[in-house]
Amino acid sequence: MYKYLKYYLSPALAPFIILGLLLGGSYMWLGFFVLLLLFTIGDAFLSEDTKKPKYKYPFLVEIPLYLALPILILILVIFAWTTGSNDFDLFNIGLLLSYFFEYDFIGARNYNNFIHYLGGLLSVAFTIAGIGTNTGHELTHRTNKKIDVLFGRWMFSMSCNADFSIEHVYGHHVNVCTDKDPASARKGENVYNFFLRSTLHGHLSAWEIESRRLKVKKQNILSFNNQMLTGYLMSMVWFCLFYYGGGLTGLLLFILQALIAKFILEVVNYFEHYGLRRTPGHRVQPYHSWNTNKRLSSMFLFSLTRHSAHHEKPREKFWNLSPYQDAPQLPYGYFTSLLVCLIPSIWKKSIHPLLDEWDSKYSKSPSSE
Repeated sequence: MYKYLKYYLSPALAPFIILGLLLGGSYMWLGFFVLLLLFTIGDAFLSEDTKKPKYKYPFLVEIPLYLALPILILILVIFAWTTGSNDFDLFNIGLLLSYFFEYDFIGARNYNNFIHYLGGLLSVAFTIAGIGTNTGHELTHRTNKKIDVLFGRWMFSMSCNADFSIEHVYGHHVNVCTDKDPASARKGENVYNFFLRSTLHGHLSAWEIESRRLKVKKQNILSFNNQMLTGYLMSMVWFCLFYYGGGLTGLLLFILQALIAKFILEVVNYFEHYGLRRTPGHRVQPYHSWNTNKRLSSMFLFSLTRHSAHHEKPREKFWNLSPYQDAPQLPYGYFTSLLVCLIPSIWKKSIHPLLDEWDSKYSKSPSSE
């Protein structure tokens, strides 16, 4: 039973984020601190998950993927509600809650200050990145299933990430660990420079890929066939929601959470291939990705942490990825790696000795430089 239940950790954590936003005040930090403590401490002390169980009922482990979109819509609607002021009650959420609970939700919301909203921002952004972007990543790899791709694209729209479903699938997976890939970090590059480079060039790459696709199909680039343009329109839905919910303040808070969620994605991109090299044209191998089998990271991120297997077989579903214990291993779980990368000197001290080992082992490989 555990092998099925472990992938329900993501939806199980959503109530903490929702509760914190609704209660207001210092409670708005609740979601962020639950994520921070659970994954840094859990990954540090729990054993690694190196098993690859068989699933007689695989649809049961897929259910959380499809729960993600309605859960995230609810979280964003509630976050938009928190940006309102005075008596404005977006979708009458406060009124509805008052029928069930003896708590002044609107009054608590109206006392929120900058520090409280900062907690809400971090809680929502980490949720959008951890659940939304990650689940969207899994679904948009299923290019033969239009509904899966559509679900994924809507989740990317929450972080204004129209390019990811295009560039990641048709660019990154082709060019990983080469100079052509904007999402592969170079040795010595710090995460802040990488964020700017990957964001800009990744977006331009997505436009190039989409333009070529439309040209082959003889379709107008300025049409609803252009997935970059429809991606922008998807994000505009959230812009309108937050502007309606809280005016310019609401709009600003949405943009900030999208920017933080995007930054989190790029930090993950940064450490997943940091310093690893591959000769263009040669097959992607498990040693071209940093892997980790930390238990809680693997559960929450639907085995994205088994990144070596994901790049070896990008169409393989998450529950069937191999742990590859002999692949290059990150020194930490994903959440801790993200925090360490924010201090470049500490990150380099952690990863460069492992990268030196990688160089000595694989630099003479025909697929590496």
